[in-house]
Amino acid sequence: MPRLTEQQIAALTHEFYSCFVGTNVSEAPPGVSLVCTDARNEPMKGLGCKYSIYALVKDEKCIVAYAPHYAAFFEKLRGKNTADVLTCLEASFTITKVQLMSFRQECVREYGSAQILKKEDYPLYEAFFCTAHPTASPSSWLREYFEEKTTREYFTGFVRDGQLVSVCDAPDMPYLAHRVQHTGILTLPEARRKGYARCTAALAAHHLIERGICPQWECRITNTASIALAESIGYEKYGIAYILKE
Repeated sequence: MPRLTEQQIAALTHEFYSCFVGTNVSEAPPGVSLVCTDARNEPMKGLGCKYSIYALVKDEKCIVAYAPHYAAFFEKLRGKNTADVLTCLEASFTITKVQLMSFRQECVREYGSAQILKKEDYPLYEAFFCTAHPTASPSSWLREYFEEKTTREYFTGFVRDGQLVSVCDAPDMPYLAHRVQHTGILTLPEARRKGYARCTAALAAHHLIERGICPQWECRITNTASIALAESIGYEKYGIAYILKE
């Protein structure tokens, strides 16, 4: 597929988050929109849980999608403003707040020793994984996962002294698979604050865009380091999601 334009990236980002709220984000009116949908009863592929409530706050819009068994709760909130709805949500449920990002333009053109990982790099990745997760016990799933993603050229890593020290992986996507791809980043503690993660994440986004795939980034709203990293390579804040995970 041809390289994505900025306009195509913006459109795909809107489409992706529209899937979570069950309505077109671009066309939603200002104020609070309540969307009751069976889709919020479905386990989220790649996320390991249901997003039973998903509230997207963007600009002057607050779109709240919820599973039907929460209908009575939200009927009581009809007519309330965004602040009141969010206050009720956080008072009633254990809500995860997530900063959503949208890629705007590339800010990094030099990637140092970052590279697109290949299937043959599995020994390097396994060593990295074991160092990053010392209590984990890799089995066949790790190799299968790595080989599947590297076949699609979805894994990016920074190599220092013959070892991987920072990796952008590629979890399964709940929506728009093969059109939108999350680029999670993990860097070994001793390799942080050296620019490795920035090079790795920038190359990951660049390579996806070149292949016609929209890069996607989100993290907990308290993860200011992740937000700053994303902004440094060309992302901008898109909105905030308030999520009930079950």
